[in-house]
Amino acid sequence: KLCVTVLSSPRLVAAFCSPALSAPMGSDPPTPALPRNFVVDYYETSSLCSQQLFQTKRGKQVCADPSETWVQEYVNDLELN
Repeated sequence: KLCVTVLSSPRLVAAFCSPALSAPMGSDPPTPALPRNFVVDYYETSSLCSQQLFQTKRGKQVCADPSETWVQEYVNDLELN
């Protein structure tokens, strides 16, 4: 759950999203939502990382918790468009 940080490399995503580095369930505050107009795409990550990756207009990747409501809404919206 250290995946709140904006990451610029897929290798860093695997390192930071690793379950071994995650805090215990329920101890993290919710991931702050990105402004929807910043997000242009999303990716499901490998089994090593349970997070969703959002791609911003500026090419940055942001890792977010897929159980959060805003993440699910963004994914649904992106799939419809």
